[in-house]
Amino acid sequence: MGRNVKFFTIQVLPAILIITSLLVSCSKTSDYKRKKPVIPVETPPTLPTTPTPPPTNPTGYLALTKANDTVIYQQSGLVIENLKFENIEGTALYIKSSSNIIVRNCFFNKAAYEAINIESSTNVTVENCLFNGVESGVYVMESQTIKVSGNQFVNVRKRADGSRGQFIQFNKVTGTGNIIENNRGENFLHESNPEDLISLFKSSGTAANPVSIRNNMFRGGGPSSSGGGIMTGDYGGAYIIVENNTLVDPGQYGIAIAGGSNITVINNKIFAKKQSFSNNPLYVWGQAVACSDIIVKSNRANWTDKDGYNNLGWYYGNCSNALFENATSITLQETNMPAHLITMITPQELIQIRK
Repeated sequence: MGRNVKFFTIQVLPAILIITSLLVSCSKTSDYKRKKPVIPVETPPTLPTTPTPPPTNPTGYLALTKANDTVIYQQSGLVIENLKFENIEGTALYIKSSSNIIVRNCFFNKAAYEAINIESSTNVTVENCLFNGVESGVYVMESQTIKVSGNQFVNVRKRADGSRGQFIQFNKVTGTGNIIENNRGENFLHESNPEDLISLFKSSGTAANPVSIRNNMFRGGGPSSSGGGIMTGDYGGAYIIVENNTLVDPGQYGIAIAGGSNITVINNKIFAKKQSFSNNPLYVWGQAVACSDIIVKSNRANWTDKDGYNNLGWYYGNCSNALFENATSITLQETNMPAHLITMITPQELIQIRK
């Protein structure tokens, strides 16, 4: 189904507005397809890209100008900012075959599917956005030079088939300049149903410029028996570094390497209390594909598994040229996880949007 196409200036939104069921593709567990969006043939006018200031106080995100679900197709040089996408029936923002796109200072509050779906695009930045109650926050497929930075995520949920349910997922993202950094996220138990908090599926950087997952801080996962914190090497991938992240109670596992090559996990902090689904803070295991040139070292963990045992890591032993060190002990206080992890809104506003 569709809606009449409208055009907006950059202060409201430089985009083409459509309600649709958007194309979705493979995830960690399965292929899952929906009807493709209807792409209009009209070419929109050239739009200015001069940024406007972000909200100046915590209440600013809730008071942003409301926008409808949006498709950006074959466009370049756009800035999408200071908008609220709320109660969207499908995917809130779909970016396809586009380049040099910036999405910043936006609030994605409740969507039936993904908040942002990026496909076959290059040089797309998502920064300083707030996400709440969506299927996945940022889902990226077959794209290059993707930066997801300084965002905050609350309560994601996976599909019935086990796919989606991530704060951020890269699916066949390749090349240089792919970065996931300085993000925060929290899943509240019984309000969310996440799979992995960050997932890299068949995604690769380069030797000189690996995919970088760094300085992120996440709390809350489960009850999935397969999902957890940061998944790398899923069905392959190469040249990835996971460093200086902090995870508290992230789910079944903390950080995983499930295959691929030239993947490094270093200087991360991981903590989990005993829960029915908690298993392992770190693991390396070539599952669907082989693994090689793996480094896991200098991580700290305090992980109590579902049986009440303290677990500091597990290596299956089937990777070639692998260095695996169990984590050393850490206390919850040493993780420096703040009581209020979501800071883009006040604690009272966080309670409000979670309802």
